[in-house]
Amino acid sequence: MNDKSKISLPFGSWPSNITAERVAGKTPKLAEPCIDNNRLFWLQTLPEEKGRVAVMMKPLVNNHSGEARCILPRPLSAKSKVHEYGGGSYCVDGNMLYFVLADDQQVYCADVTRSDFQPEVLSSNNTAFSNDSDSQLRFADLSLDESGAKLLAVCEQHFHDRKQEPETRLVAIHTNGSGTIDVIAEGNNFYSNPTLSPCGNTLCWLSWNHPNMPWDSTQLWLCHRNDEGHFVQASAVCVAGDTGNESIFQPRFSPTGDLIFVSDRNNWWNLYRITKENFCEGVFTAERITHLNAEFATPQWTFNMSTYAFLNEHSILATYTQNGAWQLATIDTRSSPYSLKKINAAHLNLTVIHGIECSENNAVFIAAGPTFAANVYHYCDGTTNAIIQNEELVAPAECSIPKAVQFSTGKSATQTAYGFYYPPANAHYFCTEGKPPLIVICHGGPTGATENALNLKIQYWTNRGFAVMDVNYRGSTGFGRTFRHDLHNNWGIYDVEDVCAAANYAVEQGWAAADKLIIKGSSAGGYTVLAALTFSSTFSAGVSLYGIGNLETLVCDTHKFEARYLDKLVGDYNHQRERYRQRSPIHFVNNINCPLLVFQGLEDKVVPPNQAEAMVKAVKAKGLKVNYVTFEDEGHGFRNAHNINTMLNEELRFYQQVFNL
Repeated sequence: MNDKSKISLPFGSWPSNITAERVAGKTPKLAEPCIDNNRLFWLQTLPEEKGRVAVMMKPLVNNHSGEARCILPRPLSAKSKVHEYGGGSYCVDGNMLYFVLADDQQVYCADVTRSDFQPEVLSSNNTAFSNDSDSQLRFADLSLDESGAKLLAVCEQHFHDRKQEPETRLVAIHTNGSGTIDVIAEGNNFYSNPTLSPCGNTLCWLSWNHPNMPWDSTQLWLCHRNDEGHFVQASAVCVAGDTGNESIFQPRFSPTGDLIFVSDRNNWWNLYRITKENFCEGVFTAERITHLNAEFATPQWTFNMSTYAFLNEHSILATYTQNGAWQLATIDTRSSPYSLKKINAAHLNLTVIHGIECSENNAVFIAAGPTFAANVYHYCDGTTNAIIQNEELVAPAECSIPKAVQFSTGKSATQTAYGFYYPPANAHYFCTEGKPPLIVICHGGPTGATENALNLKIQYWTNRGFAVMDVNYRGSTGFGRTFRHDLHNNWGIYDVEDVCAAANYAVEQGWAAADKLIIKGSSAGGYTVLAALTFSSTFSAGVSLYGIGNLETLVCDTHKFEARYLDKLVGDYNHQRERYRQRSPIHFVNNINCPLLVFQGLEDKVVPPNQAEAMVKAVKAKGLKVNYVTFEDEGHGFRNAHNINTMLNEELRFYQQVFNL
């Protein structure tokens, strides 16, 4: 359709076929692909089934012609709640499926070839770890130890006394149905990535302790199986990360037995190797495999994250992010220096890639691009094809294509932040008068990053005549360790400066109306929303999804994984209480001078509802317009399609009222 056939309507009022119902129900989340016996397995979150996580399977033979089918029947859901964010909630061995059941967090197994699906529980809540009979166990990061007929897992024990912090261990669950659980390692606050060598006699894992997060400092451990067939923590050796200034990601053994891992010891997350010969002799010097100003890792918010895998003995398939976009490459470990060859898949336009898994020169991974949502791809002999392809969610003509931007920020405007600008886009409507309203989005984390794959929750707005600026403020990942740590002690300052700078940059470029600037964010992004409305006058409206209004309350009332997160972002609470108070929007509500919309899940354990309730009450007492919408069945992040539908409709109504659209 050419411009002459379009209809002129004011920005923000364009009719759109991208309905709230469509956004809520048409974007199944794909995760954790794996290959076993020429079959592809993956997890698929189903919004139309209240966010149930199904385990899916599809043959990888006969040109992938076999149909995909769900092997975990409804209403069963495979979802771990370890760290609240979960991950690593299933693994497959032949016809046996091992999975964490969402309802009770226990580990089950079942034969996927049986017509009557009959899961058998392998773990037990009656733990032998303590005398607390009311404690409950959660499991994650499942992998198989075939030599010992066990499942390796991370186990998180929650106590009846909620004031007692959960204890985390690395364990082995016997697969014979006895309910026996052996402890491999304990004493550190956190564990992840239990990984066996090809021969099964060497085990590695990661650990870290408060106040570090896994993207701050982790330790990589190596342990050999003893004569009785067990892995004993007392014989484990720390082979990397002992300096405390190194984040290690995804340790794995190569087919030849070398230990490969990702480290940011040189600012950028790159690949390293300790050869089998060296660590068997007690030499743990790591040689660098890749030398790019790029990131071969991403923040470990969940378990079982994967950015590389072994195609064969001498070839690695890897993905890395550079300048805001992810790319694929193969690495030949036989050459010196190691040869990295970028895979040219420009025709596929893949810009976000994760979940790489390989088996016998075949690889699968999940990827998305600016005009299409996540699909599962198969890579073999240099060819990449989509084998699980979601339906087209938005016609290309209706898509707003993101433009990567960088802009000056900071008090002296000498620093740089990044983002993606999305212009208004609609195949049937346009506007030549004035500038569009702008929604500035702050990603969660705050240690995370926004990416440029198709996001219907952004296209919903651009298709209606809004512009969007999705910001990677200082502290975001993808730009090196130094940039990531810029937010240390500066949360509530640098992120606020950067979102305000992003809005002003858009106005200066002629992309947005200066009197119609909106700020929106969820979780940590919700805190940035409230802080920006409190400590700046840039924005005309704000939308906070399960955001943080009181940093002091959060310190005392969040879950274990993030219990000491603010030590790095704000400071040690025991010594910096006044700083926490000065950066908590709840104490400066009188500074807010614009309408506010707040969404909150009442089952949220990460940012409890009392945060939202206190903020709403205070803003309302000032006499400002504030809308508060709660969902009884939602936790941290909304998964129910009906609730997402309601949220978008409420948000649109809010903007229409505030800006008289």
